[in-house]
Amino acid sequence: MSFGTAALFSFFWSTIKYLIGVGVAMAGFHNPFYGWLFTSTGAMFGVVLFTYSEFWLEGRMRQWFKPKKRFSKTKRRLVWLRLHGGLPLIALLTPLILSIPVGTLLCTTFIQEKHKILLWQGISILFWGGLIFGSLAIFDVNLVQYLKR
Repeated sequence: MSFGTAALFSFFWSTIKYLIGVGVAMAGFHNPFYGWLFTSTGAMFGVVLFTYSEFWLEGRMRQWFKPKKRFSKTKRRLVWLRLHGGLPLIALLTPLILSIPVGTLLCTTFIQEKHKILLWQGISILFWGGLIFGSLAIFDVNLVQYLKR
């Protein structure tokens, strides 16, 4: 796989599912810095894209449909999640467990300030990218192998 192909695939896969982009980057690049760079910028591009599009989509949905005011199991779980972890917990889980679109959708349900969503998601993406690619660069340990099990 050429450098440009690996860069494009890792960037675009990271906008949707971060771990697939990490796997492509580990297969395509010999230098972990390039993998970290392209997956982190791709994931941040996805966060920005989905944050702004979900605010727009949510506004359109409220115009078209009237929201029902009753509690369900899903709303109770969201309230529990907001009280016990909130935005930092969702941001921490987004790159690995949730996908970028799902994580940003949950963040937009919790908070309306876009800059806070971008800040927490960015911190989380840089943390996970630094942990995965840093362990590969410094200790020569491939954490993605252990996550697949």
